[in-house]
Amino acid sequence: MTRRGVQVSAQFLAAGSGGIARCARLSILALSAAGAPVSALAVEEAEPTSVGAVRTQAFRGDRAAFVAANALGAMARDWVLYDFAGTARAHAPLAPLRRPYAVWTHGWEVWPGNLRADYAKAIRGARAVFANSEHTAQRLADSLPDVRSVSACPLGTERDLDEGGEPTLGGREPLVLFVGRNDEMFAKGQDRLISAWPKVLAEVPDATLAFVGGGVRLEELRALAAASPAAASIRVLGALPDEEVAALLRRARLLAMLSCVEGFGLVFAEAMGHATPVLSSCEDASPEVNLDGETGFAVSRDDPDAAAARMIEVLKHDRLFAAMSARAYQRWRREYCFSAFRNRFVRVAAGAGLLAPGPSLAATAGAPGVWAGS
Repeated sequence: MTRRGVQVSAQFLAAGSGGIARCARLSILALSAAGAPVSALAVEEAEPTSVGAVRTQAFRGDRAAFVAANALGAMARDWVLYDFAGTARAHAPLAPLRRPYAVWTHGWEVWPGNLRADYAKAIRGARAVFANSEHTAQRLADSLPDVRSVSACPLGTERDLDEGGEPTLGGREPLVLFVGRNDEMFAKGQDRLISAWPKVLAEVPDATLAFVGGGVRLEELRALAAASPAAASIRVLGALPDEEVAALLRRARLLAMLSCVEGFGLVFAEAMGHATPVLSSCEDASPEVNLDGETGFAVSRDDPDAAAARMIEVLKHDRLFAAMSARAYQRWRREYCFSAFRNRFVRVAAGAGLLAPGPSLAATAGAPGVWAGS
């Protein structure tokens, strides 16, 4: 049987467009590495972009045009893979034709009490459902216990082992870095970090707390930082290009994000790839990525004293920082570099039928399913 490949349909696909876009990009790269023909559509983007060798189509928010193109592409490909349940609603016109599709699930949008009826319908209609962590898979099971086609596939970074060489620990600054959007009532814990910061500064007077990320509440974050008694040591940098964020991670002593909405926490994996320890919460999927006491610390969002104490420990104690830094980097190498994600995704994609069983390619050595042509 001739295999015609996979269409990836997403809201955004450009680099720096957020975690869901990063997941879709990773999927395209992994499918391409397995030899699958891949096409890609992005409904909200103004201009086409490239994801590896795949050139995307952009629809400038024209949803009718996107739905039409998505339907045509679905007829030309064997599968459609949607970046999340909201985009998967575009598959509705294809339901009578029973064209197979898969959908990624990410976090709070599928948690009990949050899952919209139209999203639930899109998930139920999928032949394969991928969850970005075991935590998300469990939350989805709590919301939709009748959905049995869920495979957990933890995410990773686009960076791989042979890119950039080993990170160095020398020259690290007493910098605590936050990276994330300023939305959803500061659900990523920006306000919690600012509340804890004066205690950190009292112990480490030359420390800096820096916030990277845009979002609708950026100006509120600036005002909150300016009102702090430690305002002189808090920097709100706004959105930055990926290269500048990576440079900051290489300078930072700690990545801190006390979130309650992470379904995975890609920023933690990114930090580990630069040998930067992590301070996370213990209220969402964060501890699944960041191992408390090993790659960093996990504390309750409601305990600013514990957050401050952990930040102080990493900033003041070189041996602790060095040990956590080494373990964070090794965890990235084993679990979250691109090749680790690629191998995981090839396995679950083959199990779901997106990839046909076939001889392994050099790029996917050890994976049980890769693209097999006609």
